[in-house]
Amino acid sequence: HYFIQSNLRKMRGSAMLFGLTPESTLTKNISNYLAVPIGRITKRKLANTETLLEIQESVRGKDVYLLFSCSKNFNNDIMDLLILVEAMKNASVGTVTIVLPSFPYARYDCDTRVNRCPIARLVADMLQSVDCDRVLTMDLHTPQVQGYFDVPVDNITAEPAFRDWIKELHLRDAVLITPNPEGTKRVAHFSESLGMQFAIVHHSTLEMDQDSSEGEGRQTASLVGHVKGRDCIIYDDIADTCVTIVKTASFLKEQGAKKIFVMATHGLFTSENIKMCADSPIDQFVVTDTIDQTENLLEYSKLRTVDVAHLFAEAIRRIHNHEPLLQLFV
Repeated sequence: HYFIQSNLRKMRGSAMLFGLTPESTLTKNISNYLAVPIGRITKRKLANTETLLEIQESVRGKDVYLLFSCSKNFNNDIMDLLILVEAMKNASVGTVTIVLPSFPYARYDCDTRVNRCPIARLVADMLQSVDCDRVLTMDLHTPQVQGYFDVPVDNITAEPAFRDWIKELHLRDAVLITPNPEGTKRVAHFSESLGMQFAIVHHSTLEMDQDSSEGEGRQTASLVGHVKGRDCIIYDDIADTCVTIVKTASFLKEQGAKKIFVMATHGLFTSENIKMCADSPIDQFVVTDTIDQTENLLEYSKLRTVDVAHLFAEAIRRIHNHEPLLQLFV
């Protein structure tokens, strides 16, 4: 873990933390690491679902770090975020850094189909419409999302937290797996820092003959690398439908893999895909706490979380003290 060695008096004096979900574990842990209390906000929902937000303390001239943990009601929460930033600007705030542990709609960075739009760009435009000064996030699905912004975007990585977890497993002969070729660069970089080998699983659909009664293509998978008799760690940035992850785990088992672990930065689970994972050959599924997993931990016994609050706290400290963030990117 990165040791928070900031000048706490300076952080308390000129920096303020606010959270749209101040009760979240991640928000509380970041506040504890920095020894900076969470600012007070009152929130009231009207009968027509409109939201009234009021800042309960002065932010005049302050450097504010606004923590926005995605919930299942993001489309409502984003409006609350915009209202709150606008309120801070009207209150003569110094700067506003929006902290998005999990960037919403990050997978939709481009779409060439008719009547569809790159929603990630729309989110970026909305955040900039209220004149935010900086954005801090973690493991963007596609780094080019940063190009949608005219303000600085710091995209830190969860790899230090995952590295600690892997060390605790004490695996002797493990291989890092990417469940799709698009993740090769990410897995290759991480495997090099771990001193591990990596392998690539590619899923494809073969077209069926016209006389076939099935009417659909046949799913196939191919492997680049060696997994027989070895423990496998599947690494991805987002676990959403989990279909590809479960297919990869089953395929690796067919190829002779021993234990199968999965780690993903952002766990977007539903009851359906949790059941699918529970019925799969996955031995342990690990995600970070960028998204609250309290309910999912009760449903899925093999699910574990790793804390990334110390990484966000260190990033905030470095941004506030005008120090380089390079160590948090690698």
